[in-house]
Amino acid sequence: MSMVRNRRTRHPRHGERGVTLLLVAIAMLSMLAMVALAIDVITLYSAHSEAQSAADAAALAAAKMLVAAGVTADPQQISDPSLQATAQTLATKVAQDVAGKTAIAGQAILPADVTVTFPNTGQPSFGINPTVNVTVQNTNLPTFFSRIWNRSALTVRVSAKAEAFNPSNSSSLGTGAPTVARCVKPFLLPNCDPVNPNNPGSFCGGTVAQFFDPTTGAIKNPGQYPAGVIGETFHMVSNCGPGPLCVFGAPTATAGVPPMLMYYPAPIPTPLTGNSCPSCTAGASDYQSDIECCNPTPLSCGTSSNLVTPDASIYPEGGTLPARDGIECLIHQNGGSGQDILNETVLPGPLTYPLHIQPGNRHPLAASFAANEAVTTSDSLITVPVFEPTATPTSGTPVPVIGFLQLFIVQVFPGGGSKAGEIEATVVNVSGCGSNATGTPVYGAGVSAVPVRLIQ
Repeated sequence: MSMVRNRRTRHPRHGERGVTLLLVAIAMLSMLAMVALAIDVITLYSAHSEAQSAADAAALAAAKMLVAAGVTADPQQISDPSLQATAQTLATKVAQDVAGKTAIAGQAILPADVTVTFPNTGQPSFGINPTVNVTVQNTNLPTFFSRIWNRSALTVRVSAKAEAFNPSNSSSLGTGAPTVARCVKPFLLPNCDPVNPNNPGSFCGGTVAQFFDPTTGAIKNPGQYPAGVIGETFHMVSNCGPGPLCVFGAPTATAGVPPMLMYYPAPIPTPLTGNSCPSCTAGASDYQSDIECCNPTPLSCGTSSNLVTPDASIYPEGGTLPARDGIECLIHQNGGSGQDILNETVLPGPLTYPLHIQPGNRHPLAASFAANEAVTTSDSLITVPVFEPTATPTSGTPVPVIGFLQLFIVQVFPGGGSKAGEIEATVVNVSGCGSNATGTPVYGAGVSAVPVRLIQ
């Protein structure tokens, strides 16, 4: 009897067993590689964003230092031939310090990682609209997975360019554009310089000078006191009669002791609504609130828009004394000393550049400053509008703004020997647009008579 051997037939796909597992493994490795690459790409993008933020902040701070150092107020270096070089050194140091307060991918930014250049240095435009370029880099950016394929470190490098745009004299460069300021205080000043007798010619009576040319916006007496306007100190009181309403008088600037400049009460067009104000603002009128707080309504100079309207129904030194109480609240003078101090030893100057402000114990950021540390920002720095006083303003009739003054308020007098609400102020910057400004208004990245902005 023969035996029949049963043969098992092998399935044709028997040899493919485990292939699926292998494909899954390969797919997982590919996915892992892509995830790893994505992590490094995200790290690179994050580092790029951090570096860009540092460069932007450093460029803006450097441009602001050029303004604080007085470059735009003395474009031809009349009062100090070395001013621009000194300002560039200071701006470089500020840019490195500001960038150094941040990090890229957890690594501190060192001064060597920050390169500062001034593209228009040596050109006439630098003294008018100085620009600064800041490059921030990190050549040793940490990676997590891409080092498997390439062990060289990644590099991130970014740049930012900022400009301090001062329209004064910019018409000579063909760029006479209007500027826009915010947080402007409601003191409308005539274009009359009560301190400087040079280049007289205004409608303020006597032989006083102008702050800037009413047509072009050019600074009449650029540079530092006593030859220039920067560092001049004078007193301000409202150009009102005895009250209780304001009876406007002719524009007046007197060069007595102390020099006096009369202003007109001019509330900002849009009243404050819900803005953050100091606690001492409680119960204040709209006019007083405009003094104490930051009214964000933009005011243009050199254009027919956003005109400023004098208001005779407001009496700054009478009634509830809104000028005195508003300034005391603003500069933290109320309740005793504590306000910031300008770096002057004997008024009216001269003002030493760069501008140094000694923060008082009521400065909002006083706790973050070291002892005797100087700052360039202060609640005592205010921006006020200027008009050309061809005639006595009429209450309710708008007047065009031809420029701005940036003033440091030294103190406000409570009364007694001086008129209650009389303000002692020092000129720290001027920005004249004139009446021929054209083009798109220039907005600044902050509150200043000279807008500072990123342009690249």
